[in-house]
Amino acid sequence: MKSELAKKNQIISNKNVLSAVIIVIALLDLLILYFFKYKNQGLDISDFNLLYVGNALDFVFTLILIIGIILYSFFKKQAFKSSFLIFFTVILNLVLALAIISTIIRLPLPNIYFLDHPLSIIFIGALFSLYQFIQFIFLSILWYSVIGKELVILRAVVSSVVLVVLLLFITFFYINIKKNGMKEVKPNTNSNNVAVVLGAAVWSHNSPSPSLAARVDKALELYNKGIVNRIQLTGSNAPGEMSESEVAYNYLKSITFRMPKIWLEHKTVSTSEQVRFIKDSLMTKKNIGHVIIVSDAYHLTRVGEICKFYKIKAGFAASNLKLSLENNLYYKVKESIALLVFWLFAL
Repeated sequence: MKSELAKKNQIISNKNVLSAVIIVIALLDLLILYFFKYKNQGLDISDFNLLYVGNALDFVFTLILIIGIILYSFFKKQAFKSSFLIFFTVILNLVLALAIISTIIRLPLPNIYFLDHPLSIIFIGALFSLYQFIQFIFLSILWYSVIGKELVILRAVVSSVVLVVLLLFITFFYINIKKNGMKEVKPNTNSNNVAVVLGAAVWSHNSPSPSLAARVDKALELYNKGIVNRIQLTGSNAPGEMSESEVAYNYLKSITFRMPKIWLEHKTVSTSEQVRFIKDSLMTKKNIGHVIIVSDAYHLTRVGEICKFYKIKAGFAASNLKLSLENNLYYKVKESIALLVFWLFAL
């Protein structure tokens, strides 16, 4: 009788130890993700801010997972399955490791673009998104098990899909609300103000897309009004094209006889890289007094969120680009996905 009781207590003890280990691993994963986000953007961990939207979301998801593990371990002892906890912990860490490694090692992927992004960046984003989706499935199964629901795996997958859609809907709503506050900000009188034109697509024959042309037009308007005294053009190139900044420069020469003072940058390939360039090159090395970031209205909300991550104080100026209802919806959905990915993974 005593041996059976001792055996039962040992099993319970082993379960508790396993749960504690998995909770510790979940916390370590969160810390690793935080470290990666700042390291990947060239920032020091001292810049960390838990109240930043993306960091807060990462924390909340991990907290829900940990509470689920505790409830599953201590209140569902009859249904406790150590293999289930171990399986999802291993899969989660494997995918997270692959995602982080993919940002360090140059992947042998074709040098092609999809949705204006290099295939390598899309692949990295997909790996991190897979990690997040598996975490959603893991915590969903835990909570469904705790409340005694059947068909747990199927329910968990469906719930995870619904959660992703809900997050995208909230992000879409945030972009629509926030964009009204991203109007042009005029700096104090300063002889060292710069309008930074964020890169946009280049069309055939190295001509600017309507988006790129509208951004350049807005920057020139700021220059002619005396709000800025220099224009910084940014943006790299897709295979077989001139860089976005060079195309913008040629377009600028074609529309004005009074050329502003121009700086060109032609290495950045993403919005986050361009914001990083603003911080490292303009604000730190060149000690620019004030920066006004020029882009399209649908894009500026994400730009503003990236600036918050970098702790950059900048002005914003929306181009006068006119979009059809369908194109406006398309770009806002695209921005919602991009903003959510940046919040969660700083990509």
